[in-house]
Amino acid sequence: MNGNWKRRSRRSTAGVTLVEALAGTAVLGSLLVSILIGAVRLQGQAGRAERRLQACRVVDQLLEAWWRNPEEFPRRDEGSVSEGDGWRWRTQVLPSGPERVLRGEVVAVEVFAAGERDGEPAARVEVLVPEKEDVPKTRPDAG
Repeated sequence: MNGNWKRRSRRSTAGVTLVEALAGTAVLGSLLVSILIGAVRLQGQAGRAERRLQACRVVDQLLEAWWRNPEEFPRRDEGSVSEGDGWRWRTQVLPSGPERVLRGEVVAVEVFAAGERDGEPAARVEVLVPEKEDVPKTRPDAG
C-alpha cells in the first residue's frame, strides 16, 4: 500500500488542477480588465486636457484681437471663431463691484467646444475692461 500512495501523491503534485487553472485565468482576466479601464480613463483625461489647452489658445487669440481696441470689446455678445473648428465664444458683464472705482467692468469670456453651447465652457476668463463711454469724446476747441 505504501507504494500506491506514493505514486498517487506524485501524480497529484506534478500537474495543475482545473480549479487552479480557472483561478489563475480569473486573476489574469481581472488584471487585464483593470489595465484596460485605466487606459481608457487616461485617454479620456488626455482628450479633455487637450480640449482645454485648445480653448485657452482660442481665448488668447480672441483677447489679443479685442484688446487692440478696448472700446469695441464685446460685452454682451456671442459668436464663432473663424478658424476654430466649431469653437464658439460668449461674453457677459458681471455684476458691479469694486471695479467701479477703477471705472471699469468685469466681462466674463467663455469659450465652448463644438457642440457644447449651454454646458460647461471649455475655458472661462474674467477681464477688467474700461467702461464704455455713453457720451462721445470731443476734442477741446482750439479757439
